Amino acid sequence: MLLDDPQALRDRIRELTGRDIRPPIRITGDTVNFFAVQPDMVVRLDGRGYFIRGHAVEGRFGIDDQPKFWVKYALDLETGRRVVLKLTFYEDFTTRIGPFLLKAHRSPEKESRILDRVRDHPHFMQGKTVPDDKGHPVRVIEFIRGPNFFQYLNQVELDHETYYHQMLRPVMTRLLGAFEAMADLFRMGEQHGDIRIDHLLVSTQDDRYVWIDFDYQVAHGDYDLWCLGNLIVFAVGKGNHTLSSLHRHPGDFPHALADAAFGDDDMLMVHPHRLSSLGKVFPYLPDPVIRLLKNFSAGTRVFYDQPEPLLNDFREALESLPES
Repeated sequence: MLLDDPQALRDRIRELTGRDIRPPIRITGDTVNFFAVQPDMVVRLDGRGYFIRGHAVEGRFGIDDQPKFWVKYALDLETGRRVVLKLTFYEDFTTRIGPFLLKAHRSPEKESRILDRVRDHPHFMQGKTVPDDKGHPVRVIEFIRGPNFFQYLNQVELDHETYYHQMLRPVMTRLLGAFEAMADLFRMGEQHGDIRIDHLLVSTQDDRYVWIDFDYQVAHGDYDLWCLGNLIVFAVGKGNHTLSSLHRHPGDFPHALADAAFGDDDMLMVHPHRLSSLGKVFPYLPDPVIRLLKNFSAGTRVFYDQPEPLLNDFREALESLPES
């Protein structure tokens, strides 16, 4: 076996990376101390070797990226493919919907269960769970090449009105496919738990939108539906907008209504510093889009507790957009 032959192991790593790793190459089958799993080591899972390249960072939108030492980038030494190894890590925390604090926790077992349930679904990351030598579950995730949704839209060098006419309908059409996938998950009795604009990847292979990271569990059944609203506002606005950005960069909003007044009801429920009432900023937005955005504001009287009503309103908004 490859892992039993030091020279063959070095040759294989050199073949895949172009680097010559100085012997002895460290091999571990115990991943419980994820800080000890370092680059240039090999993790052994069920007799198969994974060469560690580095760890992931939590991309907080360009601000203080935080290392995720339990998430490792690796090469499958058998296939040569890039993979992500998610090692066992638990944490409890709170999250918020408006004034409400909700209990939540990170559960590797929950993510493993969802990986099994969404196998071969095109809008979810794919992978499997393999125990290490000590029985600790490791999720082996197929690497998806492409930017996350935040990066994808930030790369678009168009003013908002041009984006609205040329790109918004295709973007929302693909987003609908991702939202329908969330409805599939909801019908399975599961939740994503951490829906964010950087947890939706845009595959460079086929422009498919793919959800990643399912290990959060939040003690609120419709939390995912509220968080989908954040993605809709981001997509429609080609970014997030605040009262501060309106005041600091008025030239970026040439169509903003001069007499518009903004209050708490114009802000997102989940992120109360972000504008939800984008019709006051971009008045060419059609009424079905404006109504949909309002349903995720602090002033809403519509509360989605099932995905289908949200999807129906989303489809109505999509049909109101101009053909690109």
